[in-house]
Amino acid sequence: MSRRLRMFIDNMPYHIVHRGHNRTNCFKFEAVKGMFFSMLCNKLDECGIKLHAFVLMSNHYHLLVTPQSGKEVPHFMQCLGRHFAGYYNALNDKTGTVWDGKYFASLVENDYYVLACYRYIELNPVRAGIVRTPDQYHWSSYHSNAGGLNSQIIVPHPSYEALGDNKFTRLRAYRELFNADIDKAELQAIRQSLNKNMPCQSLIASSKQVQPEAMSISV
Repeated sequence: MSRRLRMFIDNMPYHIVHRGHNRTNCFKFEAVKGMFFSMLCNKLDECGIKLHAFVLMSNHYHLLVTPQSGKEVPHFMQCLGRHFAGYYNALNDKTGTVWDGKYFASLVENDYYVLACYRYIELNPVRAGIVRTPDQYHWSSYHSNAGGLNSQIIVPHPSYEALGDNKFTRLRAYRELFNADIDKAELQAIRQSLNKNMPCQSLIASSKQVQPEAMSISV
């Protein structure tokens, strides 16, 4: 069966996930995460893509991005994957595929779902049982979005900026979003929207009717 054709719209946010091939531990060491993060920063600027939220896990990563030009998203993912694969294979004296050939990408259609994806991404290490609270995990945008850490690459989405009329109130309101767990139906719907490369809103809106099924996206 052929893959669903993916089209990316200019100036619209997308939740993107990419995994190591066969769930390979691509980011075993902190220095490797640092190298990938440096490559990510460079490619964001080159491709005109705004980064709102991210997390680097051991064998995959999540991004919430808005491309100025939608056609740059495939180019961005291809260049980022190719550059890191070259580094990873040289470091480990190996050849071959590092990433799964297919990355997952879901259009996020409105403010509520943008903030839901912010939370989903930054709570990933908590759901994985690595840390108890998101602030305990280093490789995440939570420190900028909730803690106010200055960042050269994190660009607030308008839905984030709407949380308050100044930085202090936005940070406080954003942290309050993490006081409760993500609703299970909403969590499942976000995962399914990624697996199907479908818009987030349409699936979350009907999340109460979503039935359990085997998911490719599990955290």
